[in-house]
Amino acid sequence: MGDEFRAVEGVNAHFILTKFSEPDFRPVENVVGCYVISAIEKNIEYPKGKSPILYIGLSKHLLTRLKHDHYRDNLKKLLDNPEYGLRGSLISMMQDKYQYMYYLGAKVDVFYCKGTQSAKEFESRLIANFYYKYRSMPVGNGARSFSQR
Repeated sequence: MGDEFRAVEGVNAHFILTKFSEPDFRPVENVVGCYVISAIEKNIEYPKGKSPILYIGLSKHLLTRLKHDHYRDNLKKLLDNPEYGLRGSLISMMQDKYQYMYYLGAKVDVFYCKGTQSAKEFESRLIANFYYKYRSMPVGNGARSFSQR
């Protein structure tokens, strides 16, 4: 991940998302914070340059969000069955971010919120910084939910 997106205190955890396949793997605390998921295999082409960043998110319960929502409930389904989400000619619309994570790999940088820091404001700043540098949202972020202040 580029230095321009790093919090002053630095990253609290860095790991490969598929490590959650190990039963006792707990790389993060279940606290409030933000995370950045990046491709392992290659950079994504954005309007103003290339970046490995696929998705920027926040959670009130980081461990639960990353382990269950991102890994177990989505990415693992593709790892177990690459055809998951396809029903004949109908597509059940597995979110694009998981397709990118499946095909390009997924590493995660986690930042804990400090004191009274708002996770939403922190996430907004990360997304805004990304947008202003690359003139695009990360491929996995569909909503334009960042504060434009």
